[in-house]
Amino acid sequence: MENLYIPHKLKMGAFGCPRNCSEATVKDIGLVGQEGSWQVVVGGAAGKKVRKADLLVTVETTEEALQAATLFFQYYRENANFLERTYDFVERLGIEKVRRETVYAPLAVQQGLRERYRRSKRLSQDAWLEGDTPRHPTQFVQIEPLEKVQA
Repeated sequence: MENLYIPHKLKMGAFGCPRNCSEATVKDIGLVGQEGSWQVVVGGAAGKKVRKADLLVTVETTEEALQAATLFFQYYRENANFLERTYDFVERLGIEKVRRETVYAPLAVQQGLRERYRRSKRLSQDAWLEGDTPRHPTQFVQIEPLEKVQA
């Protein structure tokens, strides 16, 4: 999911131990491993505002968990307001609506979300690699402090 434009920063966590080591239940997207299943939770926060994530879906396999997380991720990209964190997004829409339009949506809707995600990934570029081939000769020229320029 890296290198894609999103409305706000996004944190993810996954754990399979009973001690919640990665604190996945207070992340934007969390995968919580249980015996024989995964819970996919969304909209958590542990910063200035603490919010326990809402359960999006419980699935049996790791692949299904990753697919559910990807559906939510793309839905959030397409529908959140600029600078809206997932916890505000989920509260604004309600977890039931998010479920209906992602993991419980008709197959064609899910396929559309996945295809738009895949297309975005194909077109994405790692911004850190631009240093090797700048788009413009002065793109990464060191900027002098104002004090030196005026001296």
